[in-house]
Amino acid sequence: MKKSMKNILTAVCCTGVLAVGYTGLVQAQATAAAEGGTTGSGYSNDYPTQSPTILAGGGQKEDAGGPSTGRQDAAMDMIRIWGPVLGVEDGIIRIDNQSGTSYAGEIVLNISDEYSRVLDAPNGYPVSLDTIQAGDFIYAYIGPAMTMSIPPMTTAEMVICQVPEDFRAPDYVRVKSMQENTDGSRILTATDGAVYHVPSDCQILPYLTRNIVQLSDVAESSTCLIWTDDAGSAQKIVLFAQDSE
Repeated sequence: MKKSMKNILTAVCCTGVLAVGYTGLVQAQATAAAEGGTTGSGYSNDYPTQSPTILAGGGQKEDAGGPSTGRQDAAMDMIRIWGPVLGVEDGIIRIDNQSGTSYAGEIVLNISDEYSRVLDAPNGYPVSLDTIQAGDFIYAYIGPAMTMSIPPMTTAEMVICQVPEDFRAPDYVRVKSMQENTDGSRILTATDGAVYHVPSDCQILPYLTRNIVQLSDVAESSTCLIWTDDAGSAQKIVLFAQDSE
C-alpha cells in the first residue's frame, strides 16, 4: 500500500501543471530587479531583470494591474524572457533563459499556429521556425503557467528573433490608453504600466495588410510592437488587428 501511494504521488508530481504564483513571482523578480542584471549577450538590450508587470526596453513603470486570463489580456500577465536558442524541433523552440525572470535555464516553448507569432526584430516580419538555429538570440513573451516537467514547457505568444548585434529589439505591448498632446505627439500607456512617448511623426504600419493606419487607430486593447530609441521614445509601431470577439 505504501509503495502504491508513493507511485501515485510521483505520477501526480510529474504530470501536474504549475500555475506560477503571481504574487510570489513578482516578489522574487522585484528582488532580482533591485540587484540589477544584464542579458550577458553582447546585445544592446541590456535590460534589467523585470517582473511580469514591468516591460523592459524604454518604457517607464507606473502602477500596474493584476494578472488576467485570455489572449485579449495576455500582455498584463506575460513575462519577457530571452537567451540563446538550444534547438528547434517540430513546433517547439528550446531556449536557455538568461533573463533572470521565470525558470532559469532551459525552457521549451511550444509554438502554436493559432496562438503564437514568430517575428524578426528589425521589421516585425513573420519568420519560419526552420530559419531559427541553435545559438540564435531570441526574446519570447510567455504566460506565467508552465508544466512541472524538467525542462518546463509553456506556449509562447510572441517570439522576436533575428536580432542584429547592437540592436534594440521591439517591445510587444497591449495598450491601456493612447493620449494625444497639444503638439500632436502622444503618450502610450501599456497594460503593464510601461509608458512611451510617441512623436507626431512616428511611423506606424499595419501587420501583414495594406490597410492605412494612423496613430489615432491605436486604442485601448490594441496590441503592437514598439521600436524605441535610447530615451524610450517610439520610432516605429506595428499595429496588429484586433482579435474578433
